[in-house]
Amino acid sequence: MKKRHKHYSKLIFVLMLFLALLVLAPVIYMVINSFAHPKEVMYMYNGEVLGLFPQKFSLMAYYKILFSEPDYLLKFWRSLGMCLIISTGQTLIGCMAGVAFAKYRFIGKKLWLSLMALFMLLPIQVTLFPNYIVLEKMQMIDSYKALVIPGIFAPFGIIWMTLIFRTMPTEWIDAASVDGAGRFRTLFSVLIPAGKTGVVTLFVLSFIDSWNMVEQPMIFIREEVRYPLSVFLAGMTGTNVSLQFVCGILSLLPVTLLFLAFRKELMEGIGDSVWR
Repeated sequence: MKKRHKHYSKLIFVLMLFLALLVLAPVIYMVINSFAHPKEVMYMYNGEVLGLFPQKFSLMAYYKILFSEPDYLLKFWRSLGMCLIISTGQTLIGCMAGVAFAKYRFIGKKLWLSLMALFMLLPIQVTLFPNYIVLEKMQMIDSYKALVIPGIFAPFGIIWMTLIFRTMPTEWIDAASVDGAGRFRTLFSVLIPAGKTGVVTLFVLSFIDSWNMVEQPMIFIREEVRYPLSVFLAGMTGTNVSLQFVCGILSLLPVTLLFLAFRKELMEGIGDSVWR
């Protein structure tokens, strides 16, 4: 029985390893060919050369992106700053509104929470037109405000943190109130540290969502110069294949570093939300 269980575990491990390699295959292929000479890459895509590994090691594509053509790095840092603002703002708004919906009573609480849950379930394509009308009336079209403000006040963060704070005992708030702590101090000193995994998970998920946005910039931004990195990569032509490899690798770095830095909190936060 033990041998059978051992063989079964090995089979599961091999299957998982195969699936992981299958998922990572495009990334591995991109990393390998980013070190190929641009001419070799073009020969390969023209059908003249067939191979997975470059015949000649070259850093020319990295040199162009990092030093010769700084347009990409400018978009990279702009997009990174914009996504950090969105994820930080969405996390703060989610925490403050989440504790209100989870622990306090006010008129229309269930109605507002139901509407937010409904808006969260709607596809992004459905809300683009009404958002455009509102942003145009507020004179925010063709600026980064049109991407930042709707991202900060997205309903997902509020719903997520409401579910997180509902599991915490109300006695914690009462005890903090007896000790003289106000609502903000209770939130930032008691509730947020207790729900650290949920807060970190919200921050990472909102960052990934804003980092990969495509429809909103194409609708709300008119000048292509102001497009974030996600739209810029999608618009690169096939004549710059070697540069696309490098740009793709650099665009993966922020998300990958976030996952590696907070992988424990992510697994615990997502796992806790599933069991709730």
